[in-house]
Amino acid sequence: MIFGSWKNEGFFYRLLSGKEQKKLSRFIQDWLERVKQERGVHIFSRQGEYYMVIAAGMKPNPGYRLEIVGMKKEEDGTAGIWVREKTPNPGKMLPQVITYPYLIIQVKGDLPLVYDAETGVNFVKGNTTTMQEWKN
Repeated sequence: MIFGSWKNEGFFYRLLSGKEQKKLSRFIQDWLERVKQERGVHIFSRQGEYYMVIAAGMKPNPGYRLEIVGMKKEEDGTAGIWVREKTPNPGKMLPQVITYPYLIIQVKGDLPLVYDAETGVNFVKGNTTTMQEWKN
C-alpha cells in the first residue's frame, strides 16, 4: 500500500501509516479503536481538520484489507475516493484471528465521498464526532 499525501483542486488528504497513527493524540487513537470495529466511513472533526476512517468491520482473518484505488473531483465539484476491499486468496491458509481492516486519512478542506470501487456505490456512512463530543 502506498502512504503519502495527495492534493487535488481544493482538497488535501494524507493516508496515515501505522507509524504515523501512533503519533496521533490519545483522543484520536481511542476514537479510532472504537470506530474501526463498525463498517463504514467515520469522521473525527478537530479545529478545521478531519480524520476519516474507512472501516471494513470485523473479519475472521488477516487476509482482508482495504486499499485506495483512485480519487478524483466529480463534475459537481465534490471529491471522491474509490476503495477496494481485498479478500484472501482462495485456499490460502491464514490464522483464524479477528481483524478490523481500516484506512485512516487526514483531510484538510472538503470531505470526499467514499465509493466502493467494485460497485460504485457509496461506502456506508458511519459516525461524525467532534473533539468536544469525544471529551464529554
